[in-house]
Amino acid sequence: MHYYPPESRITPLTVIRRERLLPVQGQVLVHSGETVGPADVVARCQVPGTMRVVDVSRQLRIRRDRVADTIRKAPGDTVQANEVIAAPGGLFGRLRRACRSPVDGEVIEVRDGLVLIEEAGTPLELRAHLKGQVTNVMPNRGVVISAAGALIQGVWGNGGEAEGVLKLLVDSPQKPLRNRSIDVSCHGTVIVGGRLADEKSLDQAVEAQVRGVIVGSVNADLRPLLESLPFPVLVTEGFGAMPMSDPVFALLHANMGREAMVNADTRTRWGARRPEVLIPLRAEDEKPAEEPGPRLLQVGDRVRVLRAPHVGSVGTVRELPPLPQPLESGARLPVALVDLAQEQSVAVPLVNLELIR
Repeated sequence: MHYYPPESRITPLTVIRRERLLPVQGQVLVHSGETVGPADVVARCQVPGTMRVVDVSRQLRIRRDRVADTIRKAPGDTVQANEVIAAPGGLFGRLRRACRSPVDGEVIEVRDGLVLIEEAGTPLELRAHLKGQVTNVMPNRGVVISAAGALIQGVWGNGGEAEGVLKLLVDSPQKPLRNRSIDVSCHGTVIVGGRLADEKSLDQAVEAQVRGVIVGSVNADLRPLLESLPFPVLVTEGFGAMPMSDPVFALLHANMGREAMVNADTRTRWGARRPEVLIPLRAEDEKPAEEPGPRLLQVGDRVRVLRAPHVGSVGTVRELPPLPQPLESGARLPVALVDLAQEQSVAVPLVNLELIR
């Protein structure tokens, strides 16, 4: 049975290449071959503001064909918030009735009784968020940064990026993150727990000013709160009460005390992106492997189960039957026989498996 499963990268040493791109054209500040740190600014731009339409005719209560006589600004002029952009002639008219700009910006066009104003842009500085070497420069847009290190992909994140020293607050992947374990020593670190079950831990993390949180699972009711936090939260397994998988916990434990970069950005549609943890390492004795492309599921592969009753369990593919097999539900589906840690081999539908590489 030929099947290309979804993949989750959990690898102790690989070549990591990441694009850092501006949302609009700007200025790239580094050169190819240059070494950068996580906090280094690699590019900057001016993000355009939104367009605001001011209906002068309605505000001054005059016909549109008379608006041109009241306009005080021309296309290309800059305006300040609350500055007069149109008013009737004469001092009395200007004092009694005036049309003012709602924002700081620039007049783009005046037509048919309307004034189009573009809000003042916002400066944006793009940081590397990865310790490595610039391997490619895309003029006016951004760079590609390459580094050797450990890579862990999660399943959900609340957005945002941060870097900090890894600090494990639990001694097993089953143990939840407790608020009493988050103290002043967690300031500026990326804390790790088996799972997250209550708001108290998050409140304590905010108070301690942690740089990020990595957990196996979270209570689904906490999602609105997670999305409002000032730091990234990365979930490795999913929503519910699942422990962190053993391979993920072991890799984080092995790199405890090292600097990690957490990118909790999650995209599920076009340009899909998974949240990830990057841990730059020095590849001294072994050559790091390149990030591989998709491949067929094979006997001996390490996989994770994505659906109940074995959701979150990690095991090894023992057999790939060539024909669809009957399941307890009565359906016949292509399956893999997977050896799980605590049980005998179980038949798992191929669509419920994720390859760990």
